[in-house]
Amino acid sequence: MSEPQSCTIGPRTKIERAKRNATAKKTADGGPEVLRFKARLVRLHAMAKTDAWLLEIPKTIGAKLHGMTRAEGIINGHPFRAALEPATSGSRLLRVNQAMRKGARADAGDTVSLAILGPEPEPAVAADLGIAFKGSPKAAALWKDLTTECRRDYVRWIDSTNNPDTRARRVRRTVEQLAEGKRRPCCVNVYEFMLRRVQE
Repeated sequence: MSEPQSCTIGPRTKIERAKRNATAKKTADGGPEVLRFKARLVRLHAMAKTDAWLLEIPKTIGAKLHGMTRAEGIINGHPFRAALEPATSGSRLLRVNQAMRKGARADAGDTVSLAILGPEPEPAVAADLGIAFKGSPKAAALWKDLTTECRRDYVRWIDSTNNPDTRARRVRRTVEQLAEGKRRPCCVNVYEFMLRRVQE
């Protein structure tokens, strides 16, 4: 009988496996994948009057952003939400505004570190929120008219607590704000979910 072959795993294989496991961990709970990369900040001098600054997202990352028109994440640790645009290379461009540059302490030609959230499904209406909508047709009607991003902000706010009493208050307040015509949750840190996600 032949001797069993060695199953020793080399250092490179271990690193690659760790990376795969980390990616699986990010998506196993149904949350968005965190995409990390570095890119160089460029200013378009031909559009200087509009103060246009862009960075090109690597193709491997851009391929995962199919269908997304906005990105949410951090640039050198500074939280942001910004528009995504198509690039001639086939990848995507991220528009970088003044607040992002200032927060990142970056200038033209600098290489910055980014972590952005990958695609997410349409936010589902939880049972308690659905029941609350039945008591407020006005809130339910506005909910259907909201953008996916706005609905996601409300759902994230409700889901970010494990306290039943706090959750009940947030569900009630969500319905109240929608009935008042507020398309976004008031007095809520919209970056809370993202920051917690990228730091996991």
